[in-house]
Amino acid sequence: MDTVPETFVDAFGEISLKHGMIRIELVSLSGSEPRVTQRLITSLQAFSQMLQTQNGMREQLEKAGVMRSQQLSPGAEPGSPPPVGEETGGAGAAVVRLMPQPASAAATPEPAPALRLPKSPNFSDGQ
Repeated sequence: MDTVPETFVDAFGEISLKHGMIRIELVSLSGSEPRVTQRLITSLQAFSQMLQTQNGMREQLEKAGVMRSQQLSPGAEPGSPPPVGEETGGAGAAVVRLMPQPASAAATPEPAPALRLPKSPNFSDGQ
């Protein structure tokens, strides 16, 4: 049996639609700052199929009691799209940021509470 390479992902970073393709940043949280380690680029059709498959798995995990049902954010309505971060130019280009951006990337610096990002159990902190 052939071995299939596996990739561990701590989080998703930016998800964008550029030139008709979905680009998903795969992020590692094992360092002091979140770091993009790979980028998944897929067609809209494959992205849609991936969402359907993931939603089906989530429903199975909820029925089995492994996960709780997702709660809506205050003010969010069922079926409403997630908030969109910023436009990146070009017709139909959209970007959604799922990870906090470093202070240097912010357009207008605002004081933010110190957040501790989760660490990957697969990496040590040099101990």
